Amino acid sequence: MGLRSFVLVLGICLGVGNASAKGWPQPTLEQNDSGEIEVLFTFDDGPNPTTTPQVLDILKQHHIHAVFFLVGDMAGSGNKKVPAIIERMLAEGHVIGNHTMSHQDLCRVKEERAVKDLDQGKQTIERVAGIELVWFRAPYGVRCDRLERMMEERHLKHFHWDLDPQEWRHGNVDKTVKYVTGELSRAGGRVVLLMHDIKPVTVKALPQILDWIRDENKKRERSRKSKIRVLQANTLAAEQLPKGLVAWWKDATAGARALPSEIASVLP
Repeated sequence: MGLRSFVLVLGICLGVGNASAKGWPQPTLEQNDSGEIEVLFTFDDGPNPTTTPQVLDILKQHHIHAVFFLVGDMAGSGNKKVPAIIERMLAEGHVIGNHTMSHQDLCRVKEERAVKDLDQGKQTIERVAGIELVWFRAPYGVRCDRLERMMEERHLKHFHWDLDPQEWRHGNVDKTVKYVTGELSRAGGRVVLLMHDIKPVTVKALPQILDWIRDENKKRERSRKSKIRVLQANTLAAEQLPKGLVAWWKDATAGARALPSEIASVLP
């Protein structure tokens, strides 16, 4: 099986739950067997030459692998810092995906424009990153028959979210932290958190959220409650592999890095 076939199968496997009349299915991810709280960090709209490296620094400090849904206009902006930022994402075990070329509402613009924005975004990010993309998130999380048909034709599943602090809209650090920590404190199972690495508010709020998780887990340990765990993006990618492909991938990368990091280096 070649790499193109491999990522195609993985893309088809991603995405679970029954479709609903409004919006995308929630919870976004298949739930774990234990029922323990797990949070996956995802970031949209980058990369930004100033703020994205700061987000990467924070994630590295806390040993977190996230998903970055990149915009083609940002990835292919011509800024000399951007290719190195994307290379760093992959080298540090993060996963990248397509967030279209120019962040258009794919359900409102004309179909020809929607198709172009989806495909051109994928092509541009792939050219800069040097890998094939299979994970996709629609701008604004929109859903419509046209988009579903476009995704089906491309063997894509929408990667939605469960928690959205809307920090990009209000720019308030305290409000962002309060929302995320409040939701995590009463969450159950796996949740996908949406943030935006192009916003200074995200850079300021993210360390506070991670510090809260650390402190909250200390309290939970004393009271013997289940801890809040971070779901690593590359681990999730490995979980999406159909039976038999894990062994195949281990053989294909024998002597290289550990499986999750190796997957992250070739996927989004």
